[in-house]
Order: sequence, then structure tokens, then C-alpha cells
Amino acid sequence: MPLPRVLKDLLSLPTGTFVEGAVLEYIESTCSNLKGVTYTSDRYGNILAHYRNRPPGSTPLVFAAHTDHPGFVAEEMVDRKTVRAAFRGGVASSYMEKAKVRFWSGGRWINAKVRELTRTVAAPRFGAGATRPEEGLLTVAQPVEPNSPGMWDLGGPVLDGDLVRGIACDDLAGVAAMLALLARLSKKQAAAEAYCLFTRAEEVGFIGAIGAAEARTVSKKLPIVAIETSKALPSAPIGAGPILRVGDRASIFTPELTAWCGQVAEKLAKRRKGFKFQRKLMDGGTCESTAYVTYGYDATGLCLALGNYHNMNEKTGKLGSEYVSLSDWQNLVDWFEALVLDPDGFAPTESKNMARVDFGKKFYAQSARLETSPRG
Repeated sequence: MPLPRVLKDLLSLPTGTFVEGAVLEYIESTCSNLKGVTYTSDRYGNILAHYRNRPPGSTPLVFAAHTDHPGFVAEEMVDRKTVRAAFRGGVASSYMEKAKVRFWSGGRWINAKVRELTRTVAAPRFGAGATRPEEGLLTVAQPVEPNSPGMWDLGGPVLDGDLVRGIACDDLAGVAAMLALLARLSKKQAAAEAYCLFTRAEEVGFIGAIGAAEARTVSKKLPIVAIETSKALPSAPIGAGPILRVGDRASIFTPELTAWCGQVAEKLAKRRKGFKFQRKLMDGGTCESTAYVTYGYDATGLCLALGNYHNMNEKTGKLGSEYVSLSDWQNLVDWFEALVLDPDGFAPTESKNMARVDFGKKFYAQSARLETSPRG
């Protein structure tokens, strides 16, 4: 079986925090060619796609995924062979010595290599004394333009048995699954309604998601199902099915919405041979569902178990391609469709009084950067 085109396309594109332009353009192009699908952008550059055809009257769901991935972003050429670049996202500094990088600049990839990390900060989540980089100097084969995204030079994407290997499965695999849903609904001209929210700048604090919540890009009456690729755990392995994420390291999600997603999955498993899913607390990190719940939305999460989280191969101590199960991904798209077409639908709860947590206030203050930042 070949790699689905939408996965192959997206996993081949450059992206980075605040420079997600190539991915956003692909989303816009895809949506423009789907009957029944429209899209808009908010002032932060987030994209909200909307499928609507003879809706049954139940409350439509919003699926959400982020379009960025940890990586370098070029700031300035120090000399003809050296670029100063910011690093945005959570990767331990220990993985980066002489690491090979590719910058997307002027419509082509330009090879580079990490020369030194010039600014790092403590990152205890990676172990005692660990740091993560904020800026570095890289040797480049040719000059690169400011705001060019720099990604690890790891090749791919490829299909290895059931494993999809790519640089940025987190979260372009989630983006691909949402576009696959829209394409399926459009092709069938299903009697349904659904939204897909594609957010920016998740890797530095859910900035796009928080901006969307503050701007009411999505009505607070609509339930949100955030999609992630989450670090595989011994209790949540790759290949055992997509995961109903009841919570993350920071919070537990809306119980009623989580329970309903599980009920739909159980019904799907009974009528479709081969469909399987997991229900787990994925507490390896914090995801956008926490941001949405914090801002008073009914929200939960679905995810794919991810290998080499943020390209860190913990067995070798070196960088490696991320990977997810193709069968898990296909089951995730099937689950999306079942949620959208469920005859009963989800009845939103009335409780919207959750207090905002400190990180929400802190990171929303940064979200103004999206209003003026280039898409890449």
C-alpha cells in the first residue's frame, strides 16, 4: 500500500513556529478544491475550514491540529557561510552537536550544519542539568533568507511496513488526517457539518490556539476535539489504535465529550472489523486541549502514538525521523467520520466557568506576534 498522498505531501513540506506558510498554503489549496468546504483565516493566521451540506441539526464538532514543528528559523547571515538562527520548540541540546539541517529558502532546500549553540536555557524535563537551545550558529552551503525554516536533514517521508516516517509527524500527521476527513465528506457529499481549525505556533506555548480562543475564531458553543501525535508510552503503544486522550500533563479534558467520543468508537468497533482504539491519560506533555478547556470550551483530544518524539531517538541519543502507524492514522480518519456522522451527536454541557490558568494569560500576551509575523 502506498503512502496516502495527503500524508506524503504534508510531510514533505517545510514548517516551523511562526513560519508555517507552506503548510497553510497547502491547506488553503486543498480546501479550495473540495465541494462543500469553505475556509477563513483569523487575524493570527489560523485557518478555520468548514464543511456543510444539509446538516442534520446537531451541534457540529471542531477538529483542531497545529501546523508547526520544532526547528530553526533563520535570523541573519553573519557572513557568507554562517547564519544565526533561532530555535523554537522543545528539543534537548544534547541531540544537536554538528546536526545536519536543511533551510527552505528561495524555493529550494539549502544544506546546513549546526556549528554551535549560542543561547540555551534549562530544560529539566529532559533530565538533570539538561538544556534546550534558543539560538545557534549554523554553517550553510549558500546564504539563506531571514525567516527561512530550518528542519533536520533526515530524508523521507517513507512508508516502512506499517510505519510512516517523517521529520514532522507532530503534528502534520494530524493536519493530514483532518484534510482526509474533509476530502471524504466532500467526495460523499455527506449530510453533515464539521469544522477543522489549523493553528500556528503550538510549539512555543499554544499561541495560535490561545489567539483563536481569545478572538472567538470558534464559537464557544462548539465542542473541540484537538488532534495530536503524542509520545508513545508503554501503556499506549504504536499500532494499537488511535488514542482517546482523557487528559495531559496539565489537565483532564471535558469528561462528557471524552465519554461520547469513546462511545462512538465502541459502536464503530462493533460494526467495522479491524477498527481498534485506546483510551489513555497521555501525560508526557501538554496539548492544545488544555488551552481550549481553560478558555471555557468543551474540549477533548484524540492522538496517535508517536515514536522519536520531537525527533529525539532516546535509544541512540541522536536525532531521528518521527514515526506513527499508518493503520492508526487510517483508523483515526475513520473515527473522525464516525463522530461527524453519529446520529445522536454530542450535547454540549452548560458549565463554562473554568478559571483561566496562568500560562494562558502569559502566552496570550505573546500571541500578538502572530499578527505581524510572516507565514514563511
